[in-house]
Amino acid sequence: MKRFNVLTTVLALVAVPVFGQEDNSGSSGGADLLRELWSMDDATTLAPGQVDLRLTFGWTTASAPANLGDSNDDFVFTPSLTWGAVENLEIFAEVPVFVGDGGDRPALGDGNADTVLGFTLRFMEPDGTMPAAALQMKARVPTGDNSNGVDGEARLILTNEYDSGLRSHINAFAQSINGDIDEELREFQWGFVVGMDGPLCLDGAVRWVADYLHRVGLHNGTSNMHILELGWEWDMGNTQRLGFATQIGLDQVDDTPNFGAAITYAQALTF
Repeated sequence: MKRFNVLTTVLALVAVPVFGQEDNSGSSGGADLLRELWSMDDATTLAPGQVDLRLTFGWTTASAPANLGDSNDDFVFTPSLTWGAVENLEIFAEVPVFVGDGGDRPALGDGNADTVLGFTLRFMEPDGTMPAAALQMKARVPTGDNSNGVDGEARLILTNEYDSGLRSHINAFAQSINGDIDEELREFQWGFVVGMDGPLCLDGAVRWVADYLHRVGLHNGTSNMHILELGWEWDMGNTQRLGFATQIGLDQVDDTPNFGAAITYAQALTF
């Protein structure tokens, strides 16, 4: 019942502004969330011709299953490149690298440094009460140690922007898991994210971000996961951005991290 109340409250707070009566004022050139930092993304794409180098370092901790009697800590460093290929289309590549013992991954090193390739296509501009919409597709390519199979994800992204500077977002995604590094992973996974962001200062250079993730458990036989994320992003000028996020598990599912934090530094490259 507690999970249901949390879910309905968050949905009510976000769904009202997404499909409310306020006029949209945003465009594909507006605020753009750092994709690597959050469970959600926005429908904003990188400006045509711009290339971002983004460096993300994240940490999560979770309670280990009772038979292990210890906690699991994962440290992940993720360099990535994002390219504004044309108007309303960005293409990206990222390589998550687990640092240290790899936490609770089933085989030490297996699948480490796989490559994720993808794109985000903004296919609908805001119109009246209708939000901007984008389609994001990405795939994990087995470039890592002893890796195999190709995983895929399709994500629908809805973003509404307001004269006040606030934005609301809804993401819905589905994933196909095809590698056998962890044979207990669900072959089909799904979830959704609802969230908002808004200015923390008059010039909008710093923005707060909050979202709620509900998704199926990663492993067969596990319950659904509930995660809250809170943080901020700072446009530092000189084509630099910095973001910080915290992650709080809202349930006792083994797959759900108890807590986590991540930081991303982005630098637009010039050639």
